[in-house]
Amino acid sequence: MLAAAMITGIRTRSSGRRPTGLVAVLAGFSVLTACGTAANSTKQIRLTPVAHLVASPSGTPVVDMKAARPLPAFQGGVIVYADGNDPGLLSDAQRLLDHLVAVRVNMVALAFPLYQTSWTSTDVHSDPAKTPSAAFIQGFIEAAHQRKVGVLLRPLIDDTPLKQSGHWRGQLQPTNAAAWFASYKAQILTFAGIAQAEGVEVLDVGTELSSLQTNTPAWLDLISSIRSAYHGQLTYSSNWDVAYPDFGSALDFASVDAFYPLSGPGNASVAQLVSAWGQWTGKLSTLKSSLGKPVVLTELGTTSEPNSYQSPYNWTHGGKVSLEAQRRYYAASCQALRSVVSGMYWWVYYTNYFDKLVPDKDPGYQPAGKPAEREITACYS
Repeated sequence: MLAAAMITGIRTRSSGRRPTGLVAVLAGFSVLTACGTAANSTKQIRLTPVAHLVASPSGTPVVDMKAARPLPAFQGGVIVYADGNDPGLLSDAQRLLDHLVAVRVNMVALAFPLYQTSWTSTDVHSDPAKTPSAAFIQGFIEAAHQRKVGVLLRPLIDDTPLKQSGHWRGQLQPTNAAAWFASYKAQILTFAGIAQAEGVEVLDVGTELSSLQTNTPAWLDLISSIRSAYHGQLTYSSNWDVAYPDFGSALDFASVDAFYPLSGPGNASVAQLVSAWGQWTGKLSTLKSSLGKPVVLTELGTTSEPNSYQSPYNWTHGGKVSLEAQRRYYAASCQALRSVVSGMYWWVYYTNYFDKLVPDKDPGYQPAGKPAEREITACYS
């Protein structure tokens, strides 16, 4: 999520968490090992053999994508953001998932941070103190599936170190593009291995990397490598203010982080906001038609502040709380978009914070316990 005028992206909180580490090595269809759980134990994650293979023209076995795990007809989701490796992180996430089942979601997008040193560096990497361990990610997926909730796995390059030079992930200019893509591919293949082992429904191959989206050959190579290791569905989340990338034809569906500014008046009604969405629903319909694929909104939301729908990409609009303004935005967005797109994921729930929220005093994005959350249930029911 980001603004046209350089708004910061991923939401993270300083937590002082104990570092534990992430070690997950993908080797074909062999064994993926995740080390460093909260209890300092070692957990083996065995990759599920791919059952549906076909021969390529060269005779090399490749994954038959027709065997991909089916998704709900409509992905009624929310973003769950997890960072760090607190000992109680998984139990917090399980409690959150119980809450989300009551909200009536059928999908959750598990977002978690990756890092690079600067906006020009090539060192995409996990951070032992902030990137959740492979064991947590596996446990989260299992917990969601136990509750009949599907998972969209979503590693994200965090903006925090990039902001020091006034940049965000949509402006990355690595000094060596090939080196950057090699580093990024190694990270994504790690999570593709976990996704394959756990039967994850969707893997998001990238988010809001606007300045790198035009390198179509590099993205096609990345997508091909992922498909050799993971047979679920693939998507890419493009920011709302740029054209969808050409490599979209190689994906299963297109995704947009949809913080579109709505031109409704101050204190707009639901009907006025539905009308304001008309400026953007046509764009989404055109994308759907041009690609011949479904379109999903992998981020959508606004803060609990007056008139925040006019620039929903902004983190703050003065700090005054208006739960009703947020509720109207949610209600209008469902009415305007439900028949246009194939899924929606509301931003954001935090694994270790949602139940500590005081809703009527919180001006932020989280809908937990707010009237906006009831609109999610109404929309997804």
